[in-house]
Amino acid sequence: MKKIIVELSNERLITPSGLSLVGGALGKSDLVKRANRVKIDNRRSQPQIKNGDILLTYIGLLCQGKPSFEAVRELHADPDYYKAALGISYAIPSAETLRQRMDLIGSTLRDEILAANVTMFNTIGVEPSPLPCDLVPVDIDVTPCDNSKTNKEGVSRTYKGFDGYAPIMAYIGDEGYLVNTEPGFSP
Repeated sequence: MKKIIVELSNERLITPSGLSLVGGALGKSDLVKRANRVKIDNRRSQPQIKNGDILLTYIGLLCQGKPSFEAVRELHADPDYYKAALGISYAIPSAETLRQRMDLIGSTLRDEILAANVTMFNTIGVEPSPLPCDLVPVDIDVTPCDNSKTNKEGVSRTYKGFDGYAPIMAYIGDEGYLVNTEPGFSP
């Protein structure tokens, strides 16, 4: 086993540094442009925060395994990093704005999100790996999401024994690239 060397430093360490990879990949899609073109509602809170910034913020939370809207408060501790890492152009929304806007967005951006996903895969050059038999697997299954400590509507008991959702998701390739989820799913 290799030795681990611990050194004292004045460098700033950011634990969710992987979000910069997420932001980089999302930047290669046209998700933000597509989302910003769709008119959701004129009566929305914080109208200066565009749909694209709302989606980037929520995707950033989901990539950290934080499905609760309240978790966005953690991003406010270092907004400059999160804005730069995820490509957020204006501001990180409050938990209340994030919840309200995601409710307004609902499934209205579904087609734009799926199209942006394809654009991103093509731009990055994603080629799902086949199995040894040269067939590319498509895995479709439910994925239980624990929402026990949230106040989200529609939460019910999953077969795993906790309160949450169990949406159907589809993945392709040996790597398991997510290509689709059940409409209306919000973890």
